[in-house]
Amino acid sequence: MKLIRIYFIFTAIIVLFGCQTYNVKQQPSLPAAPSGFDWITSTNGIGSFIKPNEWFLKEEKSGDTNALFITKENIATEGKFITGLSVNQINYFSKTQSVKPSQYAKAYAAKIAASDEVLKNGVVKGDFPDMNIMRIKGINNGVPTIVHHISIGMDAKDQLYLLIFEAPESEWEHETKHSSPMLNFFILGE
Repeated sequence: MKLIRIYFIFTAIIVLFGCQTYNVKQQPSLPAAPSGFDWITSTNGIGSFIKPNEWFLKEEKSGDTNALFITKENIATEGKFITGLSVNQINYFSKTQSVKPSQYAKAYAAKIAASDEVLKNGVVKGDFPDMNIMRIKGINNGVPTIVHHISIGMDAKDQLYLLIFEAPESEWEHETKHSSPMLNFFILGE
């Protein structure tokens, strides 16, 4: 399976929606994971990500969207999570949208910027598709929360990736020990 490698150094954080448990395999071609983390590779083609030891993993598919969740809380037993990363891979993007994935990714970031208090806003460029970065402070179910969004449009593959890490504002600084590696090293797949 051909993978697009996207490594970036940028402190960040992510989350999206809920799903089913799956088994993961260590891929021999992946770089060493930082201490306290393991690489996981999704079974639905989203890619490979760094998961903190003791955290939970879920995966689901709905139509053309594949989702992956790496969470501090167990979604299977609690039905939700407060702290964690979610990744949505939207395939065959042009089937339902009139704009390219890269245009949508940029518009998505602008929409997020208009919704709450913006803490970070920018674009990471390189030899990979642009990564639109947005960190906001808002309220989630009555709890002050910080949410870090990354949107990536891959026009050649007709895919959109939405990565989101969130944590309560009171735990944000403590959780950067988890979020930074999770958002700094990931490999998006086909």
